[in-house]
Formats: sequence, structure tokens, C-alpha cells
Amino acid sequence: MTTESSPQKRHLPRWRALLILSVIFLGFVLVLFRDTDLQWWQDRTLRDQGRMRYLQDRPLPADRGVIYASNGTALAVNVPAVTIWTDPRIFDQHKQDWAKVAAALQISPQTLAERAQSGGSGFAYILRQSEPQIGKALQALHVPGIYAQASSRTYYPLGAVTTPLLGLVHLDHHGAAGLEMGYDQWLSGHAGTEKVLVDGQGEVLRVLGARHAPVPGHDLHLTINPQIQYWAYMTLLAAQKHFGASEGSAVVMNVDNGQILAMASVPSCNPNSRNGCASPDDYVNNAVHQAFEPGSVMKPFMVAAALKTGSIQPDQSFNVSHCLPVGGFCIRDDVVHHELNVAHILKYSSDIGAAKIALRTPARAIYAMYRAAGFGKAPDLGFAGATGGVLPQPQTWDKARHATIALGYGVSVTTLQLAEGYAAIANGGYHVQPTLIAGQPVHKQRIMPASIAAHLRHWLEGVCAANGTGILAAIPGYAVAGKTGTANMANGKDGFQKNKTNATFVGFAPGFAPKLVMAVTMRGSTRYWNFGGVESAPVFRVTMRHALQELNISPRWCGGKACASKDKGITATQAEIWAEGGGN
Repeated sequence: MTTESSPQKRHLPRWRALLILSVIFLGFVLVLFRDTDLQWWQDRTLRDQGRMRYLQDRPLPADRGVIYASNGTALAVNVPAVTIWTDPRIFDQHKQDWAKVAAALQISPQTLAERAQSGGSGFAYILRQSEPQIGKALQALHVPGIYAQASSRTYYPLGAVTTPLLGLVHLDHHGAAGLEMGYDQWLSGHAGTEKVLVDGQGEVLRVLGARHAPVPGHDLHLTINPQIQYWAYMTLLAAQKHFGASEGSAVVMNVDNGQILAMASVPSCNPNSRNGCASPDDYVNNAVHQAFEPGSVMKPFMVAAALKTGSIQPDQSFNVSHCLPVGGFCIRDDVVHHELNVAHILKYSSDIGAAKIALRTPARAIYAMYRAAGFGKAPDLGFAGATGGVLPQPQTWDKARHATIALGYGVSVTTLQLAEGYAAIANGGYHVQPTLIAGQPVHKQRIMPASIAAHLRHWLEGVCAANGTGILAAIPGYAVAGKTGTANMANGKDGFQKNKTNATFVGFAPGFAPKLVMAVTMRGSTRYWNFGGVESAPVFRVTMRHALQELNISPRWCGGKACASKDKGITATQAEIWAEGGGN
């Protein structure tokens, strides 16, 4: 019989069991360590990251202050707009929808792609200050990663009529030019923030409340009369087109308190249209930023200085039949006269007569009168970079400059300064500080005796009568006083351009009790008779007539109708001849 042996038991190495137990224990320790790390050490960091993903602070835009005219009409207002922005991390995952998004935003797919990649990894602007309907069209698509946020933009009801004056705002709602930039701190609001709960696609699930409420900007109230502003701009624009001027400006001012009722400039642009003001040249305020040689409109101030110092007498006459040699050249008149008194020197704008008066008058006296009238000083109206022009110190004047500065050469001024200076003649001899902001105090300082101002007012009325250089400024029923000025533009080579001029007219009305003064300047004109009396005086006539009617300043009545000119049978050709130094 055979006997089977029983199988022997196999024993595993002891170290294997220990290894397995060690691995299990180590794994347990690692899990416990990781859990402790997440639950305790990284708890705040992870919660903050979660809140960053699902709780966001989004800006609440603040409205910019409104700019008002003197009658309460809004000149710059806030209107609803939308800002379109994207989170490229989400938006890039939906490129199949980019074509319809671009169509809704009214931009090309290429532009959309460029703007989506132009920002940071989590944010990029696509459109700013766009029309609300664009935002609605985008939201109707429900494309993740691109959003429409309600905001506002500035709208200018008068469009190009006020652009050089008011200026523009950047896309960030801060002023870029004009009063918008000068008073930016006053007009700008302070944006707020709100806390929102968003989903994984960035869509707002719930608004949890405002963290900081937006603070709107302050309103700005101007002295501008919108009707007068409109007529000043429209007549200026018509003259620019007719005479081919490169630029022009006009200022209407109250002679008693210095309030500016209109400040217009051409060229201009419409800031309400997209890309309507692409070039800075389209919205330069030429009334304060462009200085020019004014020509004969400076003569009344030289005469005032001569009368104040006793260098001449009001009834004095001068022989102007021959040219006046000064500094190697001869000063001539456009039309030959024989003997003219002071009144006729202004009426016919005699350069010979004005130069003779100037050379009798101390240079310091002329300089002091110019300076007191506001020339050579930059305005304090809130316009960054506004110029004060050029007024050389009297010790630098030789005989030629002494004579020609009285004729408006060798000195540069602005349209605002001309209105400012003539206001002193109109109001009885007081320089009044110009102002654009309603409610500011009036600053007056006497610069000439009342008797001299009265003489000048009377003589300047003759300028706008028959045979006077400013006859085209005459307004039926109103006594108008003023002065023309025509100066050839410098060519940059110590000479002058023969066919381009600075054509200016400055006047006030009604002549017997002036209320308003207006200065008009056209530069670079190349067509027709580009003289101050022909080119700028009609702008004064049309605008001033509407301004007087707007302010209910009545004409003088002769029976049942407004008084007409006493001069009968004046032809258009005669008027044009008289408008630049001609006449009998």
C-alpha cells in the first residue's frame, strides 16, 4: 500500500506584509494631509478663488454733468449707451458664433477678432458708448463670453454748432477738448460698483447689491444763448463757404457784464455721429486758440491812447494826400484822400492818418491802452492752451513798428480779445472781464475816460454809414457802430501773401445805447473781395439782427415802421467799394 505525503504550507515573507501595510498607511496619511491642507490651510485661498469665479464686482457707470445754456436748454446731455466687452477665455470656445456676433455689432469679423485679442486674458473691449439697440441685438444671441453693459454717452443737441466751444469727451467719459476738458473735474462723475453672482459662462444670475453707489458729475451753466449761437455759426459757415476761408470765428458779448452769448468757430464737426470728429483740426476753437494780425480794427484803441495823452484833439485834421515814408517803405491808403479829421480817418480807415496819429503818441501809452483793453493776455475761461496773442514791449518798437502796430501789424490778437476790447468803447470806457459761466461776478476797470469812449462810439457809427468801410454791417432801424480790418496773411518768409487775408469786423449795437458787441474774423479767404467790410461785416449784420430780436431790443421807429437808412440809391457795387476804404 502506498502512502501520499501531505502538502507543505508556504509562508510569505514578513517584509511583504509590512510593505503593504506601510503603503496603505502612507496613502491614508497623504489623503489626510491633503484633506487637512484643503480644509484648513488653503481654505481661505480656495474660497477667494471661488468667489472670484462666481462673485464679481462690476462697475456702475456715473453720469457726466449736463452743460446748460443761459435759458436752461441742454447743450450736452447724457443718453443711454452700452459697452460691449468679452472674456476671451470663454468667448474663444465659441468661434463658430463670431460671424453672427459681428453682424449684430455692425462690425466685420476681422475687427471683432482683433479687438477680442487686444485686451488681457480675461477682459477686452469690443465697443464702447454704442447705441442701446446694439446691446439688445447681442443679448438676443445668447453667445457665452461676450456681454453688454449699460452705460451712457454724451450727446450734443446742437451738433456742430457748439463743438469747438464745448469740445468732446473720450470713450472713458473724460473731457478731450473745449469746456469738456477745461471743466472735466467738475463735470466728471465717480463710478460705483455692484456685486453680482455669475455662472460658469459669466452670465449674471443675480445682483447681490451695490457696494459703492455711483456719484454723478456736477452740472455746468453757461451764459451762451442757443439762438444767438446758432445764427453766429450758420452765418459764419455760409461766409466761409462763399469766400473760401480756411477758418473763422465769431464772439457775441454783453458789453455791460462781459457775458459771452455766442462763441462760434468754423470748421466744425458733428460729435454725435460715429467718427464725426476724426481730426483735431475739426474742433479747434479759433476764437481763443487762433491769434492773427487784425489790421485796422486796432486803430480805435490807438486813437483812444492819443486822446488820453493829449497827443491829438478830437477835431484835429491831418493831410493824407501823400504816402508816409517810415522805415524804408511808404504807408499808403487804398483810396486817395486829401485832408481827414479823426472821425474820417476811422470812417475811411486811412492808414496814413492813423500812422501820423500813432507817431505823435508815446509808444508806452499805446501799449498801455492795448494791454488794458485785454490784448496780450490769455483768457481765463477754461480753455486749455488758449492764446493771449503777441503784444511786443514798447521798448522794442522802432519807428516802423510804432506806426504799423497802430495799423494792426506786428501784433496778434484773438477774436475774443477784439470783442472784449470793443466792449470798453461801447460801455463808456470800462474793461469788462469776459465770462462763460453763469453767476460769476462782474469785474470792471475803467481804461479810458467816458468822453473818449463817447467820441469813439460816435465816430464808429460813421464807419457803418454810407461811404464808410462797414456799411454792409448796417441793420435797418438800429444804429450800428464798428470797424473793419483787413490784413494780408504772413507767408512765413518775412513777407505777406497777396491773395490771402485776415478779414475782420467788430461792432456793437444799438449805437445810441450799446448792449451787444460782436467780433467776426475770417482767415485765409481766396475768393471775391476778401476784405473785412465785405466778408465779415455781413456775418455781423445777420447775427446781430437776430440777437437784438432774440433779446427784445427794439429798433428805432419812424412813424409806423423801423427807421431806414437816410442814404438813398446806394448800389451793391458802391456798398462794396465803400466797404473797404472807398467812397466819395
